[in-house]
Amino acid sequence: MKAQALILAGYGLNCEEETRHAFETVGVAGKIIHINDLSENPNALDEVQILAVPGGFSYGDDTGSGNAFAQKMKLGLWEKLQTFVARDTLTIGICNGCQILTNLGLLPPKGHDYGERLVAVTYNLTARYGCRWVDVQAQAANTSPWLKGISRMRIPVAHGEGRFMMDEVVLQDLQQSGQIALEYIAPDGQPANGQFPYNPNGSMADIAGVTDPSGRVLALMPHPERGMFTWQRDDYMELKDRARRNGTPLPEHSDGLHIFANAARYFGV
Repeated sequence: MKAQALILAGYGLNCEEETRHAFETVGVAGKIIHINDLSENPNALDEVQILAVPGGFSYGDDTGSGNAFAQKMKLGLWEKLQTFVARDTLTIGICNGCQILTNLGLLPPKGHDYGERLVAVTYNLTARYGCRWVDVQAQAANTSPWLKGISRMRIPVAHGEGRFMMDEVVLQDLQQSGQIALEYIAPDGQPANGQFPYNPNGSMADIAGVTDPSGRVLALMPHPERGMFTWQRDDYMELKDRARRNGTPLPEHSDGLHIFANAARYFGV
């Protein structure tokens, strides 16, 4: 059976089409469904293997990024979500989706229950919306199927509330259990160490993404679906010129697509 991804939409989520295109590019069938329709028919989750909560500005971020949408999901879908996550499935939250998953408590440190909200994603230290390309490094200790074979990526961020925050005990728990998925780094590969613009939001420990204990739930603030093709990159002209000078072909696909390709491979696509 071909793997299928369910991509949520509604109330200000606005990256559902790009996210579906990413999955379909790697051979995964994508279906966009409004959150109200899913709430009316939660059994639709039984028919898919992947759940994606895309980026956007749900409910205008009026009660905090991702908070209202997370509450809507928790009130109408919580039992079904827990059942879905317990199955051999994959879940991804990108940007606003990352904020939604953290508000739902789907990223607890090992030993804690789903629903415990111990990780927050809050206002950038710059106190402003930021849109730029960043370098991130996958952590070797993280065994998430989403990140298999990925060492580093150059993909964009676009958010005003992207700073991962938690108390020091929770941070240590996430680090020790290998749940830190991605960290911001400088272009030369050195740690960002909180320095702007390499760490674009002041996130603790340069965190750009985390997973649940299983690694099958990934929440990340950068947008891999906006960095799937080489022509999308901010350094496209430089890469194109270098390839021409060296007489080498310019790859069609870029770093962000690897995440979606890993999801496809996980289900044998």
